[in-house]
Order: sequence, then C-alpha cells, then structure tokens
Amino acid sequence: MPRSTDPSARSFSLTYRDRFNIRDKAEGLTEPSGLALSHGKKALWTISDDTKKIFKLSLDGKLKKSKSFAIEDSGLEGIALDPTGDFLLTVREETNEILKIEIDSHRVESHPLADMAGYDAIAHYFANDRENKGLEGITCNDRTAAIFVIKESYPALLVEISPDLHAIQNHRVMTSESGFRDAQVGPDELDFSDLCYDPSRDALWIVSDMAARLFLYDYKTDKVIGTAKLTYKRKGKDREIEKAEGLAVDPDTNRLYVVSDEEARLYVFEIRC
Repeated sequence: MPRSTDPSARSFSLTYRDRFNIRDKAEGLTEPSGLALSHGKKALWTISDDTKKIFKLSLDGKLKKSKSFAIEDSGLEGIALDPTGDFLLTVREETNEILKIEIDSHRVESHPLADMAGYDAIAHYFANDRENKGLEGITCNDRTAAIFVIKESYPALLVEISPDLHAIQNHRVMTSESGFRDAQVGPDELDFSDLCYDPSRDALWIVSDMAARLFLYDYKTDKVIGTAKLTYKRKGKDREIEKAEGLAVDPDTNRLYVVSDEEARLYVFEIRC
C-alpha cells in the first residue's frame, strides 16, 4: 500500500479481508453514511442520510431489524457511540448541529454548534459554506469523553467539543502542512467524510472519500503520522472504494470497517503496523 513519505510518519498498511452488500431498499438503508462500533464491539451502527432511521448491523453486514429504530430526523452524516454506551451522536450537515440520541428511549437532543460557547472563534469558517460543506463526521475520545466533529472542506476543519456539548474547546484547520495530502487530489479539493478515535494509539483515523485515502492523525502534534489508500483487489485488479463515507476501528482486533455510500457496501480491512 502507498505510505506517507514523511520520515516521521508511523508506518502502517491495510490488508483487505472482505466486503458485504448492506443495501436494503425496503428498510431504507441505501446510502450508508457514518459508522460506529456498538458497545461491546460485536455490531455496528450506521445511518442512511435520506432515511429517518438508525441502523444496527452485524460485523458481516447483516441488518439487525429488531435493534434498528426510527427517529424524526433525516439528512444525518456521521455516527458515534458515547463512552457510556447509552447514547449515539450524529451530525446534520445542513444545520451544523449534533444530535444526541438515547438508545433505549430513542429520545433526541439537538445541539447546534452556533449555540455553544466558543463558537465565535470558528463562525467565519461556516459563514459562506460552498456546496453544503458542513459537518460530516463525529467521534468520541474514550479517555476524556471529548467529542470531535469534522467539517468536510472549504476549509476542512476539526473541532473539539466538551463532553456536555456546551462548549467548543479547540479547533484545527486540516492542511497539507499537517500531512493531509494526496498525489491525485489537490489541497483545495481534498475532503473528509468521517473520523474515528483510536484509544490504543491516542490518535484519530480520518477518511477522505474523494481521495479514497485513510489518515492516522496525532491531534496533540497536529501531524499525520501514517496514511494509506483504501484499495482492494477484485478479479485481479486493484480498485478503490467509491465514496467511503464512514469508518470504525476496533483496536483490539486491528480491524477497520468502512462503508461506501455509493455502493452500499461494508468493507473490512486488517490494520498492520
């Protein structure tokens, strides 16, 4: 797999294991966007941005209909499980808000970024959004319970939010100087579709759907410490995942799970460091 040319980067590669068709038109699972491991890491949560529903999948992509549930909101773009396992968090791109969903009761709370303390420091990044390039992904730091959300592009932005969703604690513009780059996609076009916190590495996995590239990012140093293309071999040819819109990482098994919005497929890789 291609790797970063930065000599300080941590080396890793991806080994393709399998893929599963998760499309279910009858249930509304047609455009998966976002992915999160369940509490216990035995299943996955996902959403379809055109459907008012939260979906639960087995690790091999089978829909758990009895564990999936309807909500009143659509247009959602990412999903994460909070450290307690009691709540799911998701983002709405059009309004740049975080939704907190209680799994047992399905009760939903809305937390717009604009209502949070500290928003003034990042408001100008959202003032003239082009082509609806708002919030696209979300994850939780299992150690601190802080929440990270990612703005897709123009500019790409990483925002750290307090566990109570009341305050913006920090933010970073994601630049080529930090290592966010791809040989085929220019810095102004590079977008980001999801992210996942890895407690074993104390770092963030971040995916770009346009570049079909995975980044391992150290938030403390503001540096990409590893990168690889999201490719797999099929019928003797190397192929890229089309529109990778969600990812989840299990550090215990070094498994990477990726969903494709375009294909409605779940891909499984092994991370080798």
